[in-house]
Amino acid sequence: MTPSADDFLSQMAWYRLLYAEAQARVLADVYESHHAKGELVAQSGEYVHSWMGVVEGLVKIQAVQRDGRVVGFTGVPAGSWFGEGSVIRQDVRRYEVAAMRASRILHLPRATFRWLLDVSLDFNHFIIDHLNERLAQHMSLVEIDRVLDPDMRLARVISNLFNAVLYPKLGPFIPISQEEFGDLAGLSRQRTNSAIKNLEKAGLVKVVYGGICVDDIDGLRRHIRGGD
Repeated sequence: MTPSADDFLSQMAWYRLLYAEAQARVLADVYESHHAKGELVAQSGEYVHSWMGVVEGLVKIQAVQRDGRVVGFTGVPAGSWFGEGSVIRQDVRRYEVAAMRASRILHLPRATFRWLLDVSLDFNHFIIDHLNERLAQHMSLVEIDRVLDPDMRLARVISNLFNAVLYPKLGPFIPISQEEFGDLAGLSRQRTNSAIKNLEKAGLVKVVYGGICVDDIDGLRRHIRGGD
């Protein structure tokens, strides 16, 4: 069943921290956009108007290099929010956001976001935690870009999705297809399939219908550290 904006917000930790009047303003101000697979949700160089949450679907944050090469940074699954840094900086967007599948996005206008920072200490703490996790993730993504081994690239991408702050709705089961994992890791379909099989043989992941399952994330992270 498709959740309403009210239902979606009621599941968000930051929204539950707000007092009733602040929740009412958020609910009154948010708006939605819908995007087909492959469509840009946000373009690089445009002024940032909102903080965005993925209600349904999956989006990818990426950058297009001068030579036309597309560099993927990370995927953002349903139940997650992104773009807080750009909203705070009052800056133009330095990356683009593309829908990896049909996606429904909830937008919190920048004015409302800034107002919440002014009136809610709890919201400030939430955003600070978000920014800290985003910085750590960015450092990890830089490492991924330097890794040539397909198995290790994929393992790092999977590991990065296990972040309770940035991706609170993900558990042991990750509803992302092998094709989408390959897109996030910058691997061909053939190399992605081979890497997943190798990780499965090592007992680190399990391929299931609709995605993969990771029962031992600590074991996967030890595997990554051992490959560094």
